[in-house]
Amino acid sequence: LTGGAMLKAQHNIIYRNHHLHQVFSNPATSGSEFFPVAALSYQKQWLGINQSPGTLLASTSLRMGNFDFYNPKMFINTTGMQTKERVGLGIGLYSDRNGPLASRGLTLAYAYHLILDKSRLSFGLSGSADQSVLDGSAWDPISPGDPLLGDGKESFFNFNANFGVYYYSATYYAGIAANHLIPLEDKVNPGETVKQDYIVHGGYLFRSMEDIKIEPSVHIRYLDYESLEYDIRAKVYLQHIHWLALTYRSYKALALTAGLKIRRFYLAYNFEANLSPIISYSAGTHGIHIGMNLGMRRLEEF
Repeated sequence: LTGGAMLKAQHNIIYRNHHLHQVFSNPATSGSEFFPVAALSYQKQWLGINQSPGTLLASTSLRMGNFDFYNPKMFINTTGMQTKERVGLGIGLYSDRNGPLASRGLTLAYAYHLILDKSRLSFGLSGSADQSVLDGSAWDPISPGDPLLGDGKESFFNFNANFGVYYYSATYYAGIAANHLIPLEDKVNPGETVKQDYIVHGGYLFRSMEDIKIEPSVHIRYLDYESLEYDIRAKVYLQHIHWLALTYRSYKALALTAGLKIRRFYLAYNFEANLSPIISYSAGTHGIHIGMNLGMRRLEEF
């Protein structure tokens, strides 16, 4: 793989974690959960293959307003902020290593939420900054001495903007986003410009039984004007808080995720099996996730 191809693959990996870190996919989702949340994830692809990709993701999102926070003694502590709960803020951080390419980045998002009876419509804008370091000494070429590969380190910086729209209620949601809006020069591929990524996503929550809810959803990504990916996901909530999810990915992979809530914390484990021939050479993709609710107001209703 070239450096440019590995960088595109890194962005794809981040998008595939959309259900845990929405700020990377659609800035308009920032603050949509009403209560402040923070999340940390680590994913290791194709376990058992040397120098396979590993990705660390962290994000937080909150709606500015009269939130109820817990103090150290677990009592409610009201902040007293008065902003009509229409402004959402989001922050995302990532660090990814894929063989000789190491990437890290920051995303800052702002969203404004309009109140529409029992639903909400939000518009979001974010700025992103990325650094990629290509270590030529880490290549293991078939023909050593290729001058195109180099043997030193090259560092690249990229900055861009992203825009999204998100419509949601207590039972359904839908969104669309365009990422990499500014056609800047692609530093990893000199002479080319950064191409846009377009994302469409949506879901519906069925309350099938008193303690069981089912949420089917879809996440579609059109990347760099050349590749289309999608995820079809079925998520089952148990007692409103614990959950199981099964996801089919268009690149022929199945993912199973289980989440458990313990007080203010969410713990989740993800296993993905690739149905392509690579399954014979790896033990699949594994991920762990830790989430934390910093405030617990209005979990069920608006």
